[in-house]
Amino acid sequence: MRITTFLFCLSFFILPLTIFSQEDTTPEEDVPEIYFMKGPKGHHYINNEIFYTMMFPGKEVQYMDNGAFKTNDYIINIINADYDPSMYHNGKSVEDEKALLTTFKLREVNNMKKAMEADIVSTEEFFTNKEGKLFYLFNYEIPASKINKEEDYLVKIYILCFIINNKVATISFPLFSSENEEDKLAYIKTASETVDILPAKISMSFLEQRVTHTSEDPISMNYEGANFKFIVPDYLNVIESQSTTQWYASFPDVNNIKNAVVINITNKTNYDSFKAFNDEVMPRGKIGESDGQSTLLLREELPNVGAFNGESYRMQYMLSNSRIYHSKKVSFQTKNYYGIILFNATTETYAGNIDRFDAFLKGFEITE
Repeated sequence: MRITTFLFCLSFFILPLTIFSQEDTTPEEDVPEIYFMKGPKGHHYINNEIFYTMMFPGKEVQYMDNGAFKTNDYIINIINADYDPSMYHNGKSVEDEKALLTTFKLREVNNMKKAMEADIVSTEEFFTNKEGKLFYLFNYEIPASKINKEEDYLVKIYILCFIINNKVATISFPLFSSENEEDKLAYIKTASETVDILPAKISMSFLEQRVTHTSEDPISMNYEGANFKFIVPDYLNVIESQSTTQWYASFPDVNNIKNAVVINITNKTNYDSFKAFNDEVMPRGKIGESDGQSTLLLREELPNVGAFNGESYRMQYMLSNSRIYHSKKVSFQTKNYYGIILFNATTETYAGNIDRFDAFLKGFEITE
C-alpha cells in the first residue's frame, strides 16, 4: 500500500506547514528524549513542565522526525500553547472556558482555509471524562480537491483540547482513509480518561511505581521512621517533595481546580506535649478573627476517622481577595512524631472530594 504525504498544520499561533506520512518515522535512538513511561496498557506521556500525564494505549512508540509519534498505528502530535489569562482563569465560568477553547478551533480552521484556498468543513463537541474534566474535540475535513484518492490519503484531522495549568494542551490525531473513524474516536475518548493534572512537579518515583503496579492490592506508602503508613488511592496524584517530613498529593482536576492533600510531621522533641502541638497547628481562633491574610468563618470539631488519635476540625475561611475556602485538618501522634493531614478546597470542590479525603484517612495506619 502506498502512503502519501500531505500538508498538515498543527499550531494555533505559529503556522509552519509540516509534511508527514504514515511511514515517516525515525529510529528512537536518533530522537531527543520524549517523556514516555511504558506500562502494561500503553505509554504514559509525562510533561513535568506544566505537570500532567496521559496514557496512550499501544505496545510500541515510534518517534517521527517532525516531532510527532506513532503508537497503536496512530499518528499523534502534542502541542501545549499559551493563552491570554484575561480570557479565562479558574475563577471564571465553564462557559468562559468553552469560549476560550472555541477560539482555537476558529483560528485553526481559518488558517487552514487560507493555506488550502478552499472551504473547510468542521464539527465539534464538548465532553467530560469520568473525573469531570472538560475536553473540546473538533475536526476538519481535508477538501476533496486536495487529495489523491488512489492512495491512502488524509481524510480529516481531529484535535483534542483541554486546559492545563494556564496552558492549552492540543493533541492532534490525523485520520487516514485506511483507518476506521469510530475506532479512532474511541481511542481518543479512552486516552482522555487517563489525563492526570497536578499543581506542581510530578513525583517520578511514585509515578513509576503506579505505572508498573500490577498487583490487585493498592499502593501503600510506609514511613517506617515515623511509624505510620497509608494507602494511596488511584485518584490521588502524588507531587514531588524535597522534604522527608512533608508529603503532597492532589485530587483530580475539576473546573481546573486541584484540591490538595498535605501530610506534615515533626519530631516530638520540638514540643512539650501533644496538646502544645495541637494548640499551635489546629484552629483556636474566634469566628470572625483575621490574621491579616484570612478570616475564620467556621470552625467545627469532628469525630476522628479511622486510626487517628488527635483532633479533627472542619474550617471555612475567607482570603483578603474575598474568595472562600473550606478545609479539614486532622492531627495524630506516633511513637516519635506529631503530624497533621490537611485537605483544602473551594466551596464547590469540597463537597465533591470530602468523601474521598475521608476514605484516604481510613487507609491510614499508625504502626507504633
